[in-house]
Amino acid sequence: WITLRVGVLPGAGDSHATADPSPEEAERRLRTEHGHRRLLLVEDDWVNQEVSLELLRTELGLQVDLAPDGAEAVRMSTDTAYDLILMDVQMPIMDGLTATRTIRARPGPCARAPIVAMTANTFDEDRKACFDAGMDDFIPKPANPDQLFITLLRWLEHPAPAAYPATASHSSLSPDSPSAAVANR
Repeated sequence: WITLRVGVLPGAGDSHATADPSPEEAERRLRTEHGHRRLLLVEDDWVNQEVSLELLRTELGLQVDLAPDGAEAVRMSTDTAYDLILMDVQMPIMDGLTATRTIRARPGPCARAPIVAMTANTFDEDRKACFDAGMDDFIPKPANPDQLFITLLRWLEHPAPAAYPATASHSSLSPDSPSAAVANR
């Protein structure tokens, strides 16, 4: 009879795999380490605007600008360097997919900024359309604050790749993103 103790040496294994922090830890770090970050919220529904702005500004202390449609988002992202863009998909004037493609194709401060879809359309083909348009991640609506905090922290601490193609492929996703698994199906 023999007993063996087996462990993993520090630093061994996949160096890219990191566990997401708890929602509480993500909220704390966003509040204490990222209050200087500037986000663009692109949302046409006034109720969703109010709820999102309350979470982002009041709870987290982030600097957030609001665009009520995709066309305004394109204009604002041409003039201002945002650290992250939260993009609704279905909006009047210009939808989020078209706005994302336009932002990615234009030179400017936001061509490589992480863009996170926020939409009630959660089928696999909806997710794929978001990733094909150049979005980096996906949060279903109504947004769960815990998931929102973890996703924001992930992209604010690990921004999008330095060279971003005009129309992104699924490879543009962070390997740590849970959405990467959906996109690579």
